Amino acid sequence: MLQKKFVKDARYFQVFCQLFFLGYGILWIGWKQDWLHYSITIVGCLFFNYAAESIRLKKILPLTGQSGWTHWGLSVLISALSICLLLKTNHWYTSLLAACLTVSSKYFLRFNKKHIFNPSAFGIVATILLTNDAWLSPGQWGEQAVLFFFITVLGIIVVTRVQKLDASLSFLLTFGGLLFWRQVYVLGWPLDYFRHSIGTGSLLLFSFFMISDPKTSPNHPLARTIWAMMIAVIAFYLAAFKWLYNTPILVLVFAAPLVPLMDRIFKAKVFEWSSSFSSTSFISNFKKIVMKSVTKKFAAILVLLAMTSHEAMAFCGFYVSKADGTLKNKTSQVIIVRDGNRNVITMYNDFKGNMKDFAMVVPVPVVLKKSDIKVVDQQIFKLLNEYSQPRLVEYYDQNPCESRENDMADMIPVPNVVLRGMASGVSIDKKDHGVKIEAKYLVGEYDILILSAKESSGLQTWLIENGYKIPNGANEVLEPYIRSNMKFFVVKVNEEEKKKLPGNFLRPIQISFSSPKFMLPIRLGMANADGDQDMIVYAFSKKGRIECTNYRTIELPTGKKIPLFVQNNFANFYSNLFQYQWRMQGKAITMLEYAWNVSPSNYLKCDPCVAAVPTSQDLLQAGVWWLGGNTVNPDNGQDENVACSDNVYFTRLHVRYNRDAFPQDLMFQETPNAENFQARYIITHPATGDFNCEAGKKYLKELKERRHDELEMLTYLTGKSYSDWDLIVNSDEEKFIPGDDSYATINAGLGKNVKKDKRILLTVIVALCVLPLTGMSMRRKKERG
Repeated sequence: MLQKKFVKDARYFQVFCQLFFLGYGILWIGWKQDWLHYSITIVGCLFFNYAAESIRLKKILPLTGQSGWTHWGLSVLISALSICLLLKTNHWYTSLLAACLTVSSKYFLRFNKKHIFNPSAFGIVATILLTNDAWLSPGQWGEQAVLFFFITVLGIIVVTRVQKLDASLSFLLTFGGLLFWRQVYVLGWPLDYFRHSIGTGSLLLFSFFMISDPKTSPNHPLARTIWAMMIAVIAFYLAAFKWLYNTPILVLVFAAPLVPLMDRIFKAKVFEWSSSFSSTSFISNFKKIVMKSVTKKFAAILVLLAMTSHEAMAFCGFYVSKADGTLKNKTSQVIIVRDGNRNVITMYNDFKGNMKDFAMVVPVPVVLKKSDIKVVDQQIFKLLNEYSQPRLVEYYDQNPCESRENDMADMIPVPNVVLRGMASGVSIDKKDHGVKIEAKYLVGEYDILILSAKESSGLQTWLIENGYKIPNGANEVLEPYIRSNMKFFVVKVNEEEKKKLPGNFLRPIQISFSSPKFMLPIRLGMANADGDQDMIVYAFSKKGRIECTNYRTIELPTGKKIPLFVQNNFANFYSNLFQYQWRMQGKAITMLEYAWNVSPSNYLKCDPCVAAVPTSQDLLQAGVWWLGGNTVNPDNGQDENVACSDNVYFTRLHVRYNRDAFPQDLMFQETPNAENFQARYIITHPATGDFNCEAGKKYLKELKERRHDELEMLTYLTGKSYSDWDLIVNSDEEKFIPGDDSYATINAGLGKNVKKDKRILLTVIVALCVLPLTGMSMRRKKERG
């Protein structure tokens, strides 16, 4: 009987799982396709490892056979794929450095036939520490139940094959248990807050593909359990109390030197990779791998239950109002400036209601001094919004049948460009009840209290007794902030001071403080929200982009050509685009709309520019304190060893959030990613005049194809077709275009093509399903024969 031999080497399972995760990130989640980084990393790791192993053995290794690929290439491929999945870099040479450091750790940092460090973890951490060009993005995986199910199941398969499930389970249960204790029991957050923390792809990948590595973990099961639990405890402490990100991988690297000591104390056989052959079929072996002992199946169920994550497929504070006034925060704008632990936050709100009854509650980590609070000109928000808003660019075609002079003019780069910004749619003697007034200030037109409280019910009662109407649900969201020892920044309008100022508006409030917490507490703002809320975050840093660490940060589709009729309703187009992309991406996301180096020394601050660019004075008003050559804190005049710099990087994030999709506050990190980005869309006006020449006929054919593509792009971006739009076109332009080339005619034929494409796609899917079954059937016939 003919039987296929199956190699029972767990590394093949690991490679398969990692390739699946990489494909999932690129094709499903929408990662940026950084093929250069992936190629350099994989080829670099394979090359360095092949060269090092050949030098070690003093011979040129073959590519196949017992001393071939399985011997020198398989393990390092796993390390390379781990780097591809976790590490992000700006330049190819940084990826090559990571590959070199990864392989070097395998050969130069060894003890008793084992690597001291997990190679990929060492390469990642060393590259981040040695360069200012690499970073980790813990929020890149988002929160997808399907992904976590596959990570867990496939991860269990891998670690079960190498008998290291004890390390994964010990780490996950310890780390998850401590998070549950801290977040749910101590701080009082609801369960969805905890599920969001524990159900991240980065954490699960670490658990099943790094800490379980048999070549770098202790040999004895008891030692592995103690070691994994120790890493979990330290990682939890650094994350929960020191506000550090990516702590498991950092602790794994720095705790690695303890493994030889534990191996000396707990004696056990050193693990060696081996490839044993079986004469049974692949399916039989797979069943044996998955269907291990009852104990391991029970452990898998525990992990699956722990990792289950649900998916539903304001601002920093909430408004309170006097008496029966009603105030709702729907859209907010916030400026965040961050360097080191120093934060400057400027808040400007679109509120509804009687202004004299306006009041606002914002949690802050420290008691603010009066010098830490000031009011600024609201024009800074208008300037930043108009400068960074999504933009429409217009181009004008030239008639190819006109004179040679006009043809030469057409060769001038970017002729007849008209820029349009998006229409702005971004529009603030009783018992103490355990509440203490830490400070009281008058700043501008605002009366400000800094409160601390012992419990949420006491704070709520205190506010009510002092004439404030608290929104329903405030008690639930106040309690965790109180248990976190946060203070409350309570603001209301001083009517006498307001009368001295012109205009019927409130100026933005700017606060500054030092704290390792880089966050915006949006959950408090959900207490009095009507449905979804929008927040525009203008973030400034010295190094590069600001990104969210607990939700995915995605780039909006940009540089797309769209139909001409969108010109007259660009604001509605972008509103539909944002809503559609937000819904398609799973809602629990932050959208990147703009990112650019706005340093005074950088001449090109936008391309194209739709409004005035921020000057140094504007940036100083926004809170960028390190400009201007000062060495002291500009708010209080105290020497704080401020590192002066002319480097300023601007990030604009758009967040649409609600209670279901955003169980946690927004957590941020500064990255070295200095790549420029802008949400930019293009319309092209057709040429006018006579098209009877040969070039004119060719132009009309190309115009029809372009308009066909534009209509398809419109549906892809917004989910709406041609018939869903109010069509206003320039009749003077369209009168020169044949009827067959009009948008209406092209759209009529578009539906037929869609039906045809669907039939082709269905045929391909059926073929892909039938071919493997046919192959399996033929194979069985051969085996029986």
